Order: sequence, then structure tokens, then C-alpha cells
Amino acid sequence: MKNIVWFRNDLRVFDNPALSAACESRNEVAAVFIVSESQWKDHCDSVNKIAFWFRCLVELEKELKKLNIPLVVLRSDLYEDIPQKLLEFANMHCFENIFFNIEYPFNERMRDDEVTKVFENENKGVFSFHDQVIHKPGTLKTKAGGDFSVYSPFKRCWFAELDYSMLEEIPVPSPVRKIDFSHANEFDIYNYQESRINQDLWPVGEENIQTMISNFLEKKGSLYKTDRNFPSMKATAMSSPYLNTGVVSSKWCLNQSRYNNYDSLDEGDKGIVHWVSEILWREFYRHIIFNYPRVSKGKPFQMRYENIPWENNPSFISAWKEGRTGIPIVDAGIRQMIETGWMHNRLRMIVAMFLSKNLLVDWKIGEEFFMEHLIDGDIASNNGGWQWSASTGTDAAPYFRIMNPETQSLRFDEQGEYIRKYVKELEQCPTNEIHMPKNPQDFGYVDPIVDLKTSRQKAIDVFGSIKKET
Repeated sequence: MKNIVWFRNDLRVFDNPALSAACESRNEVAAVFIVSESQWKDHCDSVNKIAFWFRCLVELEKELKKLNIPLVVLRSDLYEDIPQKLLEFANMHCFENIFFNIEYPFNERMRDDEVTKVFENENKGVFSFHDQVIHKPGTLKTKAGGDFSVYSPFKRCWFAELDYSMLEEIPVPSPVRKIDFSHANEFDIYNYQESRINQDLWPVGEENIQTMISNFLEKKGSLYKTDRNFPSMKATAMSSPYLNTGVVSSKWCLNQSRYNNYDSLDEGDKGIVHWVSEILWREFYRHIIFNYPRVSKGKPFQMRYENIPWENNPSFISAWKEGRTGIPIVDAGIRQMIETGWMHNRLRMIVAMFLSKNLLVDWKIGEEFFMEHLIDGDIASNNGGWQWSASTGTDAAPYFRIMNPETQSLRFDEQGEYIRKYVKELEQCPTNEIHMPKNPQDFGYVDPIVDLKTSRQKAIDVFGSIKKET
């Protein structure tokens, strides 16, 4: 029996259930990756992210070669064409089964359902696996039998239903029988040059990344809870791009946490426990996007906020996107993302709330802009974070939350180190002014585009009126 293993966001050989199952019989296996440029563009995937994925693919190819598995890169611009593309490939080379790990956004689910249909119609085997989550979406329920919409009770249920046997890792498969076939790659992943950032900032290689995260947990994990919010400190694992590509699995990350915390995930070292919580947030948003597919379609999780009277001032939007709002911490966050393809998580919340609340700009505009630049752009986490910040999503508190960027700046960038790094105009600005300069023009910087106090109150009034109506 000849098998295809279809790689997507699971670019690793260790702890890969689809790959392991495809290799179990030790028969011939071919790996396939499909480049879908038009679809990725529709999803606003950044060139930074795509370039990074291709670099990870090059490393994956090396590891697969050790297993006698060739990597074939196919091209199918739109998801709707993929089922037939895969079937033609399978028939051409007499493959009988296809194996893949499940994705949860709506378009991806529809694509995979169609692949399953066309393969089964040809009497070919289809085998799919949940590798991005510990608990399969749809299996965790509230006491009333519904799906969770708030993180804290989801987390409690997640732990209550956890058996450590669910965290058992799958070893790298043994080499399989060499396959005798040739199929030209349809896309050159080796010379993709369209990234806007220095890709050297983001090393690749499965073992390298495992070492990087292991070292973080061992040396800095205990400090994570206290230090994670300070953007000038190297206090985070920088693991999100690697989880997004699947170079490491969330299961592996959880086990590394256990190894550094006396075999516990929810007790013991407060820093590591908090890092585990961030992994669970990632899983939570996958459950959300599976259980509530409307969030994949540009709809708010809280449907009562579907018709917020967003102002969408074009000059405000441009200023925000260019990092020239006159609010130093906001501009620093945007510029970090444009320069590096990544933004510190505290800053993601600050700049998102500033856009959706102080500027009253539709969160979907910000969601799209982030995806167009982030190297770790993930539809579930990005959508979840944006809706959380805009108060249209899960975990409403109670219906409105807004961070004061100046207060956040004073608290988490007290000396202005982060601001000075990314807002070069303010390198010489005194520390006592850097969070909101009195005369920004003196430094070649811009005036604030809105008054924080006035714009905050306006947003409260807008959201408050909607709450009263509903």
C-alpha cells in the first residue's frame, strides 16, 4: 500500500501523528505540500510568513529524506482545486491512501471534507488526525452541554478532562521502503525572496527550535509570569511562529513544561504554569473557530456587536498602519511588526485596543493588517486576539475593556527602551516625557491624532448604547 502524507501546518517529523500513521506499514510513502498563492492572498497571509514556511519546508525535506520519503511541492492556487489536484497525483503514481492532520478554520475544513469525499469515491483511504489540540474540538462541554465561550471555565474543563496519556509523544518513524517515482516540483520554495524582513531573525530546523524552547523554559521559564509583559526584555519563548508552522507541537511544549515543573502543568512554578496557560489560549481559540465558524467569515463572536457604528476614519487608519499616531507605545508596536514580522503580545493588545476603541476603527481592518505582516499570523489566534481586544469576542469583561496606552507604556516600558528602539525620532527624548512628549515636533515626531481621555469616553458611550439596545 502506497501512502501520501499531506503536510500543511505540521512541518516536523517528531510527534506527527499523520506522518507516523502513514509510515506504520513501512511501505512506500511520499510527502506532499501544496502552494496555494491565491488562497493565501485571500487569507491575507504575509510574505514574511510564507517565506518562513518555505524555509521550514526545506528543513523538513532534509529530515524526510532520512526516512526515504521524498517531498513533492504541488501548486493549486485555490483550495477548491486541491481535491482534484491530489486525486490526479494519487492516481498518476498509484497511491492508495492519504494521511493528514486536521485544520480548523472554515475554508480549510471545507477543503478537507471535499478531499475526503473524492478520495473515498475512488475507494482510497483517508486518515485524519488532531495534532494541534489535546482535546478534540466539540468534546469539551459546559455543564449545560454547550460549547465554551469563556477561557477560564474552558481551562478548568481542559484540566479536568486531561489524562497524561493524551500527552504521549510519537517518535520519529523508522525509514520506510524507498519509493521509485519522480514528480517535478511545481513551485520553487528554495528561492522565495519576497519577505519584507530579515529572515535570519527566525532560525529554522526542528532540533534547533526544540533546543531554543527547552533552554527558555529551563533558564527563563520561572520568570515568565513576571517578565513577559515587558517588551524590552527577552522574556518570551518566541515560539509562536514555530507552533504556527507546526515545527513543534503544542503537546511537545506542554511536556517540556512538565519536565521543568516536577511533572505538573497547573501547579508549582508560577512562571511555567502561566506559559502553559498561553498554550491553552491557543487551543481555546481553535475550539472557538471550530465551534463557531462565523468567526472565520468576518463575523463577531458576540453577534450583538455586528452593527457597531465604526467611524473608519481613513487618515486615522493610515496613521495607525504607518506607526505615526503620536502615541509612542502604539507606534513602537506597529513599527516592530513591520520591521521584524512579529509584535510583543502586550503590544498586540495595546495597539488593537487603540485602533478599535480610541479610533473606533473596525477590528477587521486591524486583523487583516496584522495578517499581512506577521510571521506567526494564525487565523484562530489572530481573530481571537482582535475580537478579545475589540470586546466583540470571547471573555467580555463585562462588555467593554480598554487599555490606556500611556499608562501601559509607563508600567511596562518605564525607561522607554522599547520606544526608543523602534521610534527612532524619540531616541533623545527625556525619559520623563517619552511616553507622551510635550512638544513632539522638537524631536521630529508627530502630535497625537486623538485625545486619549476623550476618545476613550466616546468608545464607552458607543459600546454602552449597543449593550442597552440588546
